[in-house]
Amino acid sequence: MSVGKEMRMSRLFNPKSKRMVLVTMDHGICINPMKEINNPSKVVQKIVEGGANALLLTPGIAKCAYKNLLGSNTSLMMRIDGTATSIGPDLTNDELIYSVEGALRMGADAVATFGVIGVPREAQLSRKNGKVSEDCDMWGMPLMIEMIPEEILRHQFADKAERRWPSDPEVVKHSARVAAELGADIVKGYYTGDKDTFREVIEYCPVPYVVLSGPVSNDPKLLLRLVRDAIDCGAAGVSMGRNVWTDKNPASLVRAICQIVHENVSLEEALKELAN
Repeated sequence: MSVGKEMRMSRLFNPKSKRMVLVTMDHGICINPMKEINNPSKVVQKIVEGGANALLLTPGIAKCAYKNLLGSNTSLMMRIDGTATSIGPDLTNDELIYSVEGALRMGADAVATFGVIGVPREAQLSRKNGKVSEDCDMWGMPLMIEMIPEEILRHQFADKAERRWPSDPEVVKHSARVAAELGADIVKGYYTGDKDTFREVIEYCPVPYVVLSGPVSNDPKLLLRLVRDAIDCGAAGVSMGRNVWTDKNPASLVRAICQIVHENVSLEEALKELAN
């Protein structure tokens, strides 16, 4: 790992826990309009107040809201692909919208791309991720590849989707390994639904694996239980989006998540933060 990449990785992960709490706000391209992100700067400020390690933004929103990151301990992670939308015919028709060099100029500590296996565009997506990995090595930029199982791809981005786990844990395991094989420094992927199969995913993925929360659950306790289970199994952190910024108090929820991830508190202790 290059000096630059190692330096940036150290800013993404808590120095004591060696884990990351990532909040994603890159939904404006792929998902139908959501009122909760009408004011990106206001949302970013709440996330920063909560103490998230990193915030995933698209280039355009980063330009709108970067001032809320200045002087904070929250790193910018930039989404550099994302041409497919939820109203388009194929969510896997995904291309680059920005470059690694451009993200570096914007002050990002990492870039994120999307991948999926088992679809007609599988090779196209893998080529994209492999090329981005090469560019990241050249520029000393960490790469996170987000892997979504094909069976729940469209469901995941549905306007009123309910949480569901992939029916085959082996697909989650295979997806994680493919991302690592393509050069990901961090893999973002699904929980399998139970600890035993998820531990197998962590064991098979040789780079840090962060768990995404999926569609809105409207149940903070359910969300925090997912965080607790994932950390118990060895996840390197969590990636939360809609479940955070649709909550009535995003900053408190982020703090509760951070307490589990970084301080290893129990579910019950973390829930007390939400009551304050």
